[in-house]
Amino acid sequence: MSIIYFATNRNPLNGGANPTGFGSSFATANLGDLRFGRAEVIKGKLEPSSIETLPDNPDQGSKVLLKELRKKMRKKSLDSLIFIHGFNVSFKGAIESAAKLSDRFSQLSGNTYQPNMFVFSWPSNGKLLDYGDDRYDAKASGYAFARGLAKLSEFLKESAGKKNCHQKINLIAHSMGSYVLRHTLQAAQAIHGDSLLQRLFDNIVLTAADEDDDAFEETHKLARLPELSKSITIYYNTEDRALDISDITKGNPERLGSSGPRKPHQISGKVIIVDVSEVVNGVAEHSYHVESDPVGMDLIAVLQGKKPDSIPSRIYVPHANKFRLVKSN
Repeated sequence: MSIIYFATNRNPLNGGANPTGFGSSFATANLGDLRFGRAEVIKGKLEPSSIETLPDNPDQGSKVLLKELRKKMRKKSLDSLIFIHGFNVSFKGAIESAAKLSDRFSQLSGNTYQPNMFVFSWPSNGKLLDYGDDRYDAKASGYAFARGLAKLSEFLKESAGKKNCHQKINLIAHSMGSYVLRHTLQAAQAIHGDSLLQRLFDNIVLTAADEDDDAFEETHKLARLPELSKSITIYYNTEDRALDISDITKGNPERLGSSGPRKPHQISGKVIIVDVSEVVNGVAEHSYHVESDPVGMDLIAVLQGKKPDSIPSRIYVPHANKFRLVKSN
């Protein structure tokens, strides 16, 4: 059994203070409406009766949940990981995907790495043919996630004088989750202006990013993302057919998740590029962060803070300023 924490701007199902789940539309109050809670996943399946949604106010909602996470981080020496899912994912699918990722970390690490899992679930329609709607919803969800990060920032400031738990707070954005992250940055910049954004994370990971390959060159995209983290890792796969479809059929520019940054030598020194094309194939081509053992092992090392040039099975390619993940002997 896994406990998955969540924040969502989806519409609650069956209304009231204790919804039985969340749908594919936005919460009715406003685009920034954000509800926090926890749920249990048993044998890979979300248990609907376990969904607990906290009251819609900071003192009884987000602060209660963040205090619970801090207590676990301190008492059990656990990191915490925020996961932003991608396109075609329901609320149920988001919670179950987070539990699967947690189980994979535990399996690949020999039960030595299993962080607290926290999902931001935006109102993806959970339908394969609704790419355009999902892209709009991802863009509109940036404000809600920015509000969530503001709550985390405030909590960390209030906790600054207390005993440090010495554990990491990391973030993974998969596929269209990177587009959510882009618009989270824009909302944060609208609030903070030209002042530096507060560093909240130890590591941010973009995997199979459905984002433009020039994203780290443009301030209206992801150029300021390094302000939020000590380190950023971009994983990409040149054979990612899901992103090829995004590129060709949707009229999008070259994708960050299938070719890496357009100008790899002109990005922040905090940004590490990892080409996983050699170790990924078949059904794992777009979901390799959870399906591929070599990528999973590399990802664990990243989240644990290992130096980029000390992680096994990587070869540095100077002319492309990237690491190439290779099959171990």
